[in-house]
Amino acid sequence: MKQAVVAMLCAGMISSMAVSEIHGADTQNFDYTGNYSAVLKNKNASNKTYTSKTSDQNTALANNGTVTLDSVKLIKTGSDNDGDVTNFYGVNSNVLAVGSSAKAYIKNSAIVSNSTGTNGVFATNKGTVYLNNSTIKTVTGDNARGLDATYGGTIIANKMTISTEGAHSATLATDRGGGTISVTNSKLSTKGSGSPLIYSTGTIEVDHVSGTSSTSQIAGMEGKNVILINNSKLTSTSDQTSGSDPVKNGVIIYQSTSGDADTSSSKVAHFQAVDSTLSSSITSGSMFYLTNTSANVILKNTSLNFNSNKVNLLQVEGNNANSWGTAGSNGASVNFTMINQKATGNISVDTISSANVYVTSSSTYKGKTSITTNSVNTNKTDAPITMNVDKTSTWVVTGNSTLANLNVEDGAKIVDTDGKTVTIKVNGVTKVQGTSSYVINVTGTYSTTVKLTSNNNLKTATSREDFDQYFNTTTTYGTNSGSQGSSISTSGISIPTDTNKNYSSSNTSSSTNTPYMIIGALLLSLMVYIINIFVFRK
Repeated sequence: MKQAVVAMLCAGMISSMAVSEIHGADTQNFDYTGNYSAVLKNKNASNKTYTSKTSDQNTALANNGTVTLDSVKLIKTGSDNDGDVTNFYGVNSNVLAVGSSAKAYIKNSAIVSNSTGTNGVFATNKGTVYLNNSTIKTVTGDNARGLDATYGGTIIANKMTISTEGAHSATLATDRGGGTISVTNSKLSTKGSGSPLIYSTGTIEVDHVSGTSSTSQIAGMEGKNVILINNSKLTSTSDQTSGSDPVKNGVIIYQSTSGDADTSSSKVAHFQAVDSTLSSSITSGSMFYLTNTSANVILKNTSLNFNSNKVNLLQVEGNNANSWGTAGSNGASVNFTMINQKATGNISVDTISSANVYVTSSSTYKGKTSITTNSVNTNKTDAPITMNVDKTSTWVVTGNSTLANLNVEDGAKIVDTDGKTVTIKVNGVTKVQGTSSYVINVTGTYSTTVKLTSNNNLKTATSREDFDQYFNTTTTYGTNSGSQGSSISTSGISIPTDTNKNYSSSNTSSSTNTPYMIIGALLLSLMVYIINIFVFRK
């Protein structure tokens, strides 16, 4: 009996300790006015160097005020003590704008850091940052992104060079509460695990941007959010599974259970790439991978470079990883639209998902389609794949294919690689007799009408008018060309050694606080001692 009671009390204390360890920052009680400190707060500066070596301190802070920086060097060390306040509220960032009246204007500057949890430039609680011709470099530390916006923050930038080296350190990121980032005429690079060029739980737009991710995918989007890519060349040279993704991918669109992203059932995620080049070095998986979400994906005149002999163009399915929804009912749905587009690669959709594929406006899709059976298969969909081919477009079929529905306008071509007409069977009955050896089996309906909706339309980008007026530039989204990147070099800048490397911020809303763990262990020992001496003494 004695041992049982002691064990129960110990277990209760240990359980309480575990819950407090993983408890995230309280988004309702965070004190935006009192939880920040900075070397430079609500002031203007030019041609100076500012250094912060203190943990959880910002180098430059606009807290419902204004910071204007011209030709400055901002240097940050001192890793964070709490991953949540770093990831969500910008504590420990090099530059932070917080509050609806906060404005940070930065040009011709270098922003460098070498500590964990040190984002380069951060906007939160509706704060705004404008950056022009500046360089951001985060080295060694994890959770150290280039630009990061949360809770309605906005960052608009031009002619940036942004590089990160740590894990979970996208060059452009939005996180909890959403935010907006718009970048033009810039260069991006990432080297860390789980560090795509773009990670969106809000709105991220790039125009005339080049970037390379060496250990992660091109882009990731969580929740019902937005990524717009125009006139850009984005590359992943990685052949690894990024982070804990179920499969290798070039672009992942998904919904986790982290609480970081919008999950509204009335919305859909939106990814579009126009006049761009997206390249991936993966040798398996899918160029576009969707799970546990709903999305519109639109490609217009964009080159897709990947090994289509080994990698799917599109894979839409449920998953058994990471607790992303409930297995058997965590499939995805997508409207996948091609506009004046050439795309090669197979399309695979499982039985709890759906893909409406639109081949329009003189597009050519080359590949085959398949419907796979989900391993749990609890919540099956009525139509896993519906293919739509308008009168100006072509589907070059590379193998026997299965569809739920097929809509083909008069004038559309469905042929094999030799130009031979492919046979189409609808519920076992031949609808089109072709000369090709390939057959398309349709299990549902066949029609000669293709209907487009707003889900097939390109989305309009954020206005950059105020930015252009402030810096006297012309960077309207969709009009940019010429040189990319900043003229500001970070070579020769001496970065102090991080003196707080024992702390490590988390990208999964957990944080480790060693002093509290020690105190908890001491209290547990004391409780056991008291129980033995006073409760069970004979």
